[in-house]
Amino acid sequence: MERLLADSLAKHAADAPTDAQLLERVHSRLRRRRTHRTIGAVVVAAAVIATAFTASHGLTSRPPVSQAPAPGWRWESFKTVQVQVPSSWTQYISGPAPCTTFANSAVPTIGRLNGWSVSREYTCTTPVIPLTRRQPYLWFDDVQAPGIKQYDGGWTEETRVVGGVKLSVLTKDDALRRKILDSAQPINDTDPYGCTPKQPAPQPASTPTAQITSASICEYWQGSLIAGSSVPSDKVPALSGQLLAPPQVRSGPGPLPAGCQDPAARTYVVILRAGDRTWPFTVSYTTCARPLPPVLPLIQLGPHKQFQPADMFDPVKRITPLAR
Repeated sequence: MERLLADSLAKHAADAPTDAQLLERVHSRLRRRRTHRTIGAVVVAAAVIATAFTASHGLTSRPPVSQAPAPGWRWESFKTVQVQVPSSWTQYISGPAPCTTFANSAVPTIGRLNGWSVSREYTCTTPVIPLTRRQPYLWFDDVQAPGIKQYDGGWTEETRVVGGVKLSVLTKDDALRRKILDSAQPINDTDPYGCTPKQPAPQPASTPTAQITSASICEYWQGSLIAGSSVPSDKVPALSGQLLAPPQVRSGPGPLPAGCQDPAARTYVVILRAGDRTWPFTVSYTTCARPLPPVLPLIQLGPHKQFQPADMFDPVKRITPLAR
């Protein structure tokens, strides 16, 4: 047994690498490890650069939606878009901008193309309102094609599509025009007034358990948002009082007359607020029904005012958008 063990050890000793071979193997392994560490560091650095580029791109192209308007500005909403305008812009018109006659040509205007009266026909024979009656405006869903158009007197109209809705702004002030259009954002869940782009399903009526401090109005036509607004603070007590009155006091219109076809019939969702709690109330409106709900005069304010924009029709023939 001793002899066999000695022979085996001698045989393995003969096959063992020399000192020089062992040293070469050690150096080779060290070189491979350094190479692998270098390649790994390059891959990690490349991943960090790619992540930073993606993140910065995301922040640039998708800024966070801010519901607070700039000082001296307010939000206007229509269908699926919301945009800021100067607070002094308080006139509302309905119809295609190039051929609509302003009720008051002395002030800037917010307009909405009246698409809820398909029986009317409009005509547009001029690309812009005459210079003597021209005022700045923001128009939703105008007949203009997207792009920039130059007019006489230094006026420029720019049309963009945001959230699937066309926005046209006519001004002599390039910075003002860009500020309005740059503020436009798609409505994701609700606009700044709590209005959803699509009319919400009616909810069971409930009585507020706290004093109402604010209110907003969402106007819908055929289920799409026409306009959202905030109720002036001095109107909130009367509005909430009407909505919370007993049914016989706040009774709405009775059965619609036979054959009633009101293309401008619409629904208002009035949102009463107390702190962070809300109570929505649905009010329907149609010109066919009598008597009208007594709360309507408190609802039809600002963009919801009767004839501005819902019932106002200035043009008289078919729309003929100019070729662009």
